[in-house]
Amino acid sequence: MSILDNVSNLYSVDVKKPPATEEEIIQLINSSPIDVPLEYLEIVREATEVEIKVKNEMYIRIWSPTSCIEMNEVYFVQKYLPKSLAIGDDEGGGALIYLHGKEGFGLYLCRFSDLDIDEAKMIAPSLADLLLNNVGIDVVMSGYV
Repeated sequence: MSILDNVSNLYSVDVKKPPATEEEIIQLINSSPIDVPLEYLEIVREATEVEIKVKNEMYIRIWSPTSCIEMNEVYFVQKYLPKSLAIGDDEGGGALIYLHGKEGFGLYLCRFSDLDIDEAKMIAPSLADLLLNNVGIDVVMSGYV
């Protein structure tokens, strides 16, 4: 079952670029401080730089493996949030980050300008929960609290 083909009706996949190569995926796996979740790998094997409209109001973007590596380095994500991996953004200064936070492992929202574990807000246990079951859509819609 393709996550992108089965997103909730509260989302629309508006932009997709070609899938990642296995070489790009391996580079990300080798550079990531966490086990890269299989759901993310499934998505980037289908498409990259995916822009997903949320309730016709805003977008979230899922980066390619190469963009993940670059953005994590540029924003020093692992310096401030060890054992994490930023995989996208909300196009408004918020990062979508897999991390072991206050509520366990899952997908969190954190400002690029304030990468602090105490400021990270849990979105959902997984990206699939967010996109398929709307878990955490209120967190994404509220931006950053």
